[in-house]
Amino acid sequence: MTARPYVLLSAATSVDGYLDDTSPERLLLSNAEDFDRVDEVRASCDAILIGATTMRKDNPRLLVNSEERRAKRLAEGRSEY
Repeated sequence: MTARPYVLLSAATSVDGYLDDTSPERLLLSNAEDFDRVDEVRASCDAILIGATTMRKDNPRLLVNSEERRAKRLAEGRSEY
């Protein structure tokens, strides 16, 4: 049997269900605790898929921020990011 990929969707939405607004600035819908949770999820993943508009508007740095999590990835034989 072929192993299938495990896919996880992570998105922050406003109370009224929006992912973003129409302003040119990035809309932050999370707090520091949630950004840390996202960093933990990011550290556990092998790949991150984002939309083209996100790339053009936000130019996100899809890196693992925590030094400890990067060290754990390296110890597991994975890349740092």
